[in-house]
Amino acid sequence: MNSKGKVFVDVDFCLFDLDGTIIKTTEAVEKAWTKLCLEHGVDPDELFKHSHGTRTQEVIQRFFPQLQDDLDRAVEQMEVSIGRDFPESASLIPGAAQLLQNLDNSQKDKSKERIWAIVTSGAYLARTWFENILKEVGPPSVFITGFDVAKGKPDPEGYALASQRLSEIWGKDPKTVRNVVFEDAPVGIMAGKRIGAVVIGITSSYNKETLFKAGADYVVPDLTGIRVAELSDAGIKLEITNRLSR
Repeated sequence: MNSKGKVFVDVDFCLFDLDGTIIKTTEAVEKAWTKLCLEHGVDPDELFKHSHGTRTQEVIQRFFPQLQDDLDRAVEQMEVSIGRDFPESASLIPGAAQLLQNLDNSQKDKSKERIWAIVTSGAYLARTWFENILKEVGPPSVFITGFDVAKGKPDPEGYALASQRLSEIWGKDPKTVRNVVFEDAPVGIMAGKRIGAVVIGITSSYNKETLFKAGADYVVPDLTGIRVAELSDAGIKLEITNRLSR
């Protein structure tokens, strides 16, 4: 694995991408895109060079201009196809559910909102994962999808919006809060860095070299080696024990 020693990261909020970070959907997503490509004579390999971490509507606008007249419907059909036609190809990233539950369980006041958020390029499909394979966790109140932003990743709008909403909920100054972003795609890593976050890359979709090149501060194979070492009014102390060397 070529790993290094454990490190600690002190933050106020945890911001998670969804596909490829919490849920391993790469295979299911690629199958759904391939199906659509074959229906419209588009080269899937060319599409895959640009699709990972990008909003569905932006991919459709770029490769399927004939579907733009009813873009919302095209996005819905594409994302529904992932869960409907290829559910067996989706699974949890190892350690993901445990980390989210540990963040929840570490909060002393369970009546308060969660200290983590989802920021995904997906739209229609995103919340449905919390109705099945993430049912025990449940969706957080701050849940940013591709429909909530004008620009997708690598634009930082989604992560900035999540940080702002969490800051409002917890009464913190959004200009000084410390965020950690968990991402599997270069465009998401760049978005996280643009809000000044510590970014942890996950090698579910890209190799470590690609993630480090995009700007990741740490890269891990999955979330099994990340735990909540401490949670207090001063913030969250995360321990990373499975980071990969550069």
